[in-house]
Parts: sequence; structure tokens; C-alpha cells
Amino acid sequence: MKVALCGYPPFILRVQEGLKSGNIEPKFFIRDFISARRGNENFTTNLPPINFFDFWRLVDAGELDGVIVAENEQGIFLKQILPLLKLYNIPKVIIVNPLNLNLFKPIFVLDAEKSFIPYLETNLIDGCNLNCKGCTHFAALFGKDEIYPLETFRRDVRRLSQLADVYRFRLLGGEPFLLKNLDEYLKIARTYLPKTGLRLVTNGLLIPSVSQKILDAIRENNFVVDVSAYQPTMKIFDKIKEVLTSNGIRFISYNSAIEKFTVFLSSHSGNNPLKSRSICFDDGCRFLRDGKIYKCPIDSLKYRLAEKFGVKNYP
Repeated sequence: MKVALCGYPPFILRVQEGLKSGNIEPKFFIRDFISARRGNENFTTNLPPINFFDFWRLVDAGELDGVIVAENEQGIFLKQILPLLKLYNIPKVIIVNPLNLNLFKPIFVLDAEKSFIPYLETNLIDGCNLNCKGCTHFAALFGKDEIYPLETFRRDVRRLSQLADVYRFRLLGGEPFLLKNLDEYLKIARTYLPKTGLRLVTNGLLIPSVSQKILDAIRENNFVVDVSAYQPTMKIFDKIKEVLTSNGIRFISYNSAIEKFTVFLSSHSGNNPLKSRSICFDDGCRFLRDGKIYKCPIDSLKYRLAEKFGVKNYP
């Protein structure tokens, strides 16, 4: 397969290097599809540059099969160019985020007939075994029995797979390891989203005592575990690491413990909404909930805050 490359220059160079031994042959880079981030200054490649319309004509003539987009899945760059690629009916659009070189296999080929969702998350359970005041999912206000019903989850993920390509899907809470049948949720997600990067987000405190069937399901369904570095977590991190490593489970964590939370809501209207949006760490965190996709988990879950504190007319 012959392709052009575009995206973030350091990633483009990594993709070139990573594809040397494969059956995908980079032929050009699209010079007007370069991601506007730091790293463009020293961009050099042996690929000849072409503009987008030259690329489109080569695809139309059958001399190129498509394009590889090398960029972070939540970057604004993807949001800008993917609609254009779809508009011009580019037959093969491949997304690669080569921050980790093992992500080259498998590469993510978009379905031209589906929408593209770069990032999606959902709560499998709303309650938690911690009581963090700064939780953006309001977990302290939910009970441990408030869950995403398994058959509702199956229905929603099945429908999602029919409508969209999802690049990354994170299952979280609350605390997912509170679910005794967590393995069933993991199997459903992988069954309907076979090429999606699946992640399981946890505070990790229950991992040392979790059942073997759940550990096996994490590994067999190719999940990566994201361990949030809360202070109680870091105290037993060696145990957490030992369990995950001995079971062949890939995981990601941070080197230092989280010591404080950001204030993400206020009861007054004195903030600039555009500025607030621009610095929001949840911007882009699309959230699946009972058959709907919300632009932000807070939009889906803040009803509980309103119930608890009698908040009316909230935005």
C-alpha cells in the first residue's frame, strides 16, 4: 500500500522509521497538513512534499492508496483534517499515534462509512472506594451499587460500533474493580470494538485482591490499565505493579502522587467561558451514558450534584 504522510513532524519521522519493514510504503508528505505544534522547526524527511490537491489527484488516479495521519488522537489537528479527508472520499485513512512504537501494530484504518471518535470514556460504576472532594465524576455522591447495567452497556457499545470508529475508549468510574463481573464488561467492549485502544482506569487499591478471572480478562482482551497516582495508591504501588506484571498486563502510571485537585466548577458567573474551555483538562473527554454521547462527563453526571445540594437552573 502506497501512502502519503501528514501530522506532527516528529511523529511523521517515527512513522517513516517504523514502517521500513512493513508492506506500507510512504511516498510523500502533505506539506499543508502539518500539525501546528512545536517541532516543525527542524523537520527534515527524504519524502517529497506535495500539497493536498496533488495528493487527492494521485489518489484519484490510483497512484496512492491513502494517507497516514501521525498525531495525538485528541489533538485539534485531527478534528480539522478528518472531515476534509472524508469530503474528498480518501479511501484509506490511517491514524497512528507513535508515542509508543508498539502502537504501529495494529494500525487504525478508518471506515469511510462511519464517524470517527478520537476519544471516548464511560463510567462502568459511579460509586468509588475513595472519597475525593475534587472528583470530576462526583463519585463521592454516588453509591457503590449505581452501575452501568451490563445489558445496557452491551446495547450501547454494539450500537456505537455500528455508527463510529472509536480510536481510544476508557472504562472508568468510580472504581471499576468494585464490579465482581468486570470481566464481562471487558469482553463486551473488545468484542464490538476489536481495533480500538481499550483502557481501564483505576485507583489501583483493589488490584492486589482482585480475582484471577478479571486479571485474565484484562490481559486476554488487550486492555491497558491506567493507574491513577493517588497518595493511598502510591503507598502500595509495588504490590500493584507486581500483580499486573506477573499477569502480563500492560499498565501506565505516574511517578509522583497526586497531591491536590483543580477546582473545575464555581457557583458564580465571573469566569470567562472561552478561557475556561481553553484550559480545561476535560476538553475532548466525550462521555458515553445510557445511549447518548456527552461532550463532557460533568454534563452527564452533574444532575447528582444538583440533587444533593438543591442547585437549580444550572447551565
